[in-house]
Amino acid sequence: MESKQVKADAPLLDFLMEHGQYATRTRARTAIKAGAVAVDGDVLKIPSAALKAGQTVTWQSLAARKSVKDFDLGGSASDRAKASKAPYEVVYEDENILAYIKPAGMVFASPKPQVKTSFTAMKVWMTKARPKCECIQFVNRIEKESSGISIIAKNLVWRKHLQDQWQHFQRRMYVLVEGHLPADDVLFCFDQEEGKKKRTKHEFAYRTMRATPAHTLLKMEAGFEHVPLLMSGLRRQQCLLIGKGKEMPDPLGRSGLHLFGVDLVGPDGQVINVKSRVPQPFLNLMKGGKGPKAEPHWKRKQREGEQRERPARGKQKKHR
Repeated sequence: MESKQVKADAPLLDFLMEHGQYATRTRARTAIKAGAVAVDGDVLKIPSAALKAGQTVTWQSLAARKSVKDFDLGGSASDRAKASKAPYEVVYEDENILAYIKPAGMVFASPKPQVKTSFTAMKVWMTKARPKCECIQFVNRIEKESSGISIIAKNLVWRKHLQDQWQHFQRRMYVLVEGHLPADDVLFCFDQEEGKKKRTKHEFAYRTMRATPAHTLLKMEAGFEHVPLLMSGLRRQQCLLIGKGKEMPDPLGRSGLHLFGVDLVGPDGQVINVKSRVPQPFLNLMKGGKGPKAEPHWKRKQREGEQRERPARGKQKKHR
């Protein structure tokens, strides 16, 4: 460890760039957020924090520095356990939860011990790398053919709270479809509740991220429990959700669903925004596509109506 006393007021990031021998501001900022820097003995994870003259900043020396994922965020452990990488990409971690990306094609969890699952692999790793966790229990499930953010709770209080409130958290998904929708619009879906004559109308706002001649990548506020509704709503727009069902197009060998964002609210009201990147298979399929300009729904209907009228006019002229 290296330490130095602050001689003049300055932001933590600027101080570390001057005295910490970091090659880039990105590396210095990453080290701060990973908990590798302390001020007066207390870990400080805010790069823009203001330092006062007389404070002492301590950071890990270049000789002993490890990658961001190697810092111990859940309690002390052996150097070997710290150095081991997680089996899947970790996108967020604090003292209460860990969020990782479950890949498509991997079973999330199973009561059968012989079945390999993503949660089991993460639990084995966390047992060694995070030995001070009170418990290691999953919060949400993700279907096998899809991918996205999976939350693991490190204590029973957070596990119970997050599971009880999961349906109330805002969740966002990347949805890949065959076909095209009006850009940046609302998808209307209907379901028939048992015992009721009238259907219930649901609205899902979406943004068009990219479109090719065959496919469209959407960003939508929805969770996996909404998928049946989304599929019916997409069919009404002559669009098909990729990889969902035997009769659906399957160019990727997986579903076109990825849970990329979750806005959690902790037991004490703390807000945690967890997000991830677009899956690489999605980007590969959409290569060369562009974000189309938004077209109002009424304008699209008007255009479709004009296209239907043209053949009829042509027939009338031919009949004359």
